[in-house]
Amino acid sequence: MKATLIILLLPFYLYSFNYANSPQAKKFINKMHIKYGFNKNYIKNLLENANHLQGVLNRYNGTLKGATDYSWSRYKRKILIPESIELGRQFMRKNSRSLKRAKALYGVEKEIITSFIRVESKFGLYGGEYSVWDSLVTLSFNKNRKQRFFKSQLEKFLILTRKEHLNPLKVKGSFAGAMGCVQQVPSIYLKFGVDLDRDGKRDPNSMADCIGSIAKFLSRQRWINNLQPVAKAKVNGNRYLNLRSGYRSLYNLYTLNQYGIYAPSWWNSTKAYYIRLKDKSNYDVYLGNHNYRVITRYNASKQYATSIGLYYRALKSKE
Repeated sequence: MKATLIILLLPFYLYSFNYANSPQAKKFINKMHIKYGFNKNYIKNLLENANHLQGVLNRYNGTLKGATDYSWSRYKRKILIPESIELGRQFMRKNSRSLKRAKALYGVEKEIITSFIRVESKFGLYGGEYSVWDSLVTLSFNKNRKQRFFKSQLEKFLILTRKEHLNPLKVKGSFAGAMGCVQQVPSIYLKFGVDLDRDGKRDPNSMADCIGSIAKFLSRQRWINNLQPVAKAKVNGNRYLNLRSGYRSLYNLYTLNQYGIYAPSWWNSTKAYYIRLKDKSNYDVYLGNHNYRVITRYNASKQYATSIGLYYRALKSKE
């Protein structure tokens, strides 16, 4: 019975499949050689050592539904709780040296860096369960809704590992090939990766480099220190349900007032992003500013951005 169960579960994890012999792979090998100067045998050997991850593929080919819960209810009850906030304070104390260095280099405060790392990976606890190489090869050479994107990331991953002298078979990440404690795909890491610990390479699996990379991203997006990204809005009646809400839903305050939505007294802008989040049968309504939009440039989800904004506010408050 046990042996039968293992056989049944195996397709959902990994099994041997020689990708190097597929027509797609041969075309890929030639492209990497001609365009980037990679040795053909080097790429072929890597593909021969790639494992097919059927469970990963199922997430993008329509055969696996509801694999991850991105609901606002989950964010509230997993991240925006006292125990989680305390983990953030502990992280800041433990990594104070790296956070200070990131602040000196990029001018970004420790609380927002910590908030990103908490939401993305729970401070490195999650997000490193898969071989990035296996995930990207599986998603690049099998039909799925984002196949073109993953093939471009596979290219960037090889460029990154060559540039930073990393073994492609040893780098760990998420099922989608995102790396490090802030879960950056290879193309993003190439752009924002930082050697904060000064060991001579940008390493996605280094916590210090991870801190540096998100600080660099926030600096480039013009994060404003000490500006709360979101604020709880006051609502009157139920007209607020008729106004479109999304990460790009920017309105002037007059329009918001017409729908019974009001900013707090400290709000210092004539405009605000309208954020309506469903929590079971109820709604939470927030307003976002420039910093909220900065967060959504990293992940275009209002649930994600609001949770980071509220976590940041909690860390900024007195212990």
